[in-house]
Amino acid sequence: MRIKPNEDPRKVFANWLITKRNPWFTRVVVNRVWAWLMGRGVIHEPDDIRADNPPSHPRLLAYLQKELVGADYNLRHIYRLILNSRTYQQSSIPQSTKPRAESLFAHYIVRQLDAEVLVDALTTVFGPRERYQSVIPEPFTFIPEEHRTIALADGSITSQFLEMFGRPSRDTGLASERNNEPTDAQRLHMLNSTHIQNKIERSWRLRQLLKDAKGNKKNVIRKLYLIILSRQPTPDEIAVAQAYYKSAKMNSRQGAVDLAWALINSKEFLYRH
Repeated sequence: MRIKPNEDPRKVFANWLITKRNPWFTRVVVNRVWAWLMGRGVIHEPDDIRADNPPSHPRLLAYLQKELVGADYNLRHIYRLILNSRTYQQSSIPQSTKPRAESLFAHYIVRQLDAEVLVDALTTVFGPRERYQSVIPEPFTFIPEEHRTIALADGSITSQFLEMFGRPSRDTGLASERNNEPTDAQRLHMLNSTHIQNKIERSWRLRQLLKDAKGNKKNVIRKLYLIILSRQPTPDEIAVAQAYYKSAKMNSRQGAVDLAWALINSKEFLYRH
């Protein structure tokens, strides 16, 4: 490859990436998308692409590569293919105890939400938005409140929560730089931190919910399940929550706060499943 005088080498490199002579770019891209959505790459680990680490499903990888090229490198097309597949929509409950079941995508792999996704979920449920400040005054010294955490482009803009829950600093560009393994510090933060307490107790949504319920505890329980877990509670769950209200002689507000705190600490909220 030769670069002509006054030619931008970045443009030459970008053009080379998407030529047929370079199959590695499309392979890496589709494998990373698959790994992010499925919890495991067709080539595992996603950073370990080499001749002696073959894909678990070579035809699948070849198909996704072909589709990416055919769609003129439109990633939305790849996301659409995977998200609408039966493989992605499988139950997370394993149907086999065989060791290779996970590597063959026999069930959906349960895993903790990414740090940015989790804090945005908490903000969506309770508000207000997280506040981030850039140490470098470009493009913003203070990030606008409507800017979601998942849209932060600069890895140096961070917080204690993001660092604790494994958001990488993006120093290397490797997928393995992110650590989604749950830790004791994370659990303690969700159970016993001022950050989470303030989000719940100062929540405008919770105040509005209690106002609309007009003292009907059953309605409060149902609405909290809908807001936090996006589903109706089962009869047993309603009974447990009502029994807690009764045994602890809770007023509606404190009972709602306690229930909300319990629900955001459930695996149903914290995990992709």
